[in-house]
Amino acid sequence: MSGKGLEGIIARFFDKAAAAAQRTSVRSRLLAYLIALTATALVIAGLTAWVIERGRIDSQITEDIALRAQAFTELATDVDPTTGEPYASSQALMREAMLRVVASPTESAVAHVGTVARYVPSAPSRLRLEDDEQFLEEASDHASETVVVRSVTTDTADYRYAAVPIVEPDGTVVGVFSFATDRGALQANLAETFQLYALVALIALAMIGVVAWTTVGRTLQPIATLEARVRRISEHDLSERVPVEGHDDLARLTSTVNAMLDRIERAFEDQRQLLDDASHELRTPLAIMRTNLEVLEPRDAEEVERSQKELLDEVSMMARLVDDLVTLAKSDRPEFVHRTPTDLAELTESTYARASALGERDWHLDGLAHGTVIVDPQRITQAWLQLAANAVKFSAPGSRILVGSAVTPTQVRMWVSDEGLGIAPSKHKEIVGRFTRLDPEVEGSGLGLTIVAAIVGAHGGRLDVFSEPGRGSTFTMILPRNGALA
Repeated sequence: MSGKGLEGIIARFFDKAAAAAQRTSVRSRLLAYLIALTATALVIAGLTAWVIERGRIDSQITEDIALRAQAFTELATDVDPTTGEPYASSQALMREAMLRVVASPTESAVAHVGTVARYVPSAPSRLRLEDDEQFLEEASDHASETVVVRSVTTDTADYRYAAVPIVEPDGTVVGVFSFATDRGALQANLAETFQLYALVALIALAMIGVVAWTTVGRTLQPIATLEARVRRISEHDLSERVPVEGHDDLARLTSTVNAMLDRIERAFEDQRQLLDDASHELRTPLAIMRTNLEVLEPRDAEEVERSQKELLDEVSMMARLVDDLVTLAKSDRPEFVHRTPTDLAELTESTYARASALGERDWHLDGLAHGTVIVDPQRITQAWLQLAANAVKFSAPGSRILVGSAVTPTQVRMWVSDEGLGIAPSKHKEIVGRFTRLDPEVEGSGLGLTIVAAIVGAHGGRLDVFSEPGRGSTFTMILPRNGALA
């Protein structure tokens, strides 16, 4: 099989595994991850303890055998406790040494010549080294006056041992004194212990699985509730919200979903409002155009010219209306404004110069702030000029109009003040509504202040109105200086 073929098989395997994982529920995946993580931790802990305990057993065996062999060596140089004199023979030494041996089923000693045992401990339940000829032969061959712990595996057991030669007073080697421990038996005991550990670990893993399944289910219950609530929400009923409980991640997720639903509901409302407004406001000019075209006499040049002028006026008004509606439709989008560092003094002077050409009024620059602000200069100029156009529209020729700006460490204030008709306090909130026209005789679509409020709102600010009937009005755009949403 080629390398590319193998890579393709592996890739398809992982793709299928990923697809299968995605088809399972979050609860099942979390439980699987938790069980796998717990099982891995238990296995690692068990293997680590196994390795450490095996090493400890080997170290303990080596230390015990070395101490026993050293004790025998020291005994050989000591005096016979029965006579108070040095040992008269090797037989006496072996008898005394064997009396001091504490044997058990896993450790013992033997005094032997070659493969023939001469002395063994008297304990009935002990490791019977004298029955293992392979061990006796190995010990005889490797006996040394220097204490050395060695390993040997025979058909009977796996030993750790030390063999010391037995020497007569005249220097003749007459036998070997061997100490041994059945390492295999001790390791078998350890294996039994860890088999019990494995059984307990499996039971614990099963209990953890049951508890985790229940706990994860309860933890994910808010998500199930969120799913059920969101599924019920449709285009025709966007008012329902998911209750927020607690202060954890799921509560924050629920709050985020509710905020998203708020934005979707506003978008649908704006869409419906736009369609209603467009159909309402376009119906009249379309009716006028239709009437003019129906009564038009093509052979009357003067009538054709008059109708053409009226139709062009209606088309211009419709074009402005469509532009305003499109501007409002875009006002909720993130790209509606493009904030950049802007010199406020330059922005104020350029806007004042353009506003002065809107009408024959007594224009004054009321304030000129200096500093850099984070705004969309084009949108702010559009809103500022709209306020100036309104001031011209509702004031008498020659009256005073003030344009100015001011800045603080946190806010920017830009205003237009006039000496026009003024607005009653009860109408201050209504004037920013779509197609609101306080004076039907004044030309306009009623969308000017709505667009201004949308631009200011997109900057995170607000539009303040101070007005008294018969004394004029002041419209102030208040924006955050650094561009952050207020």
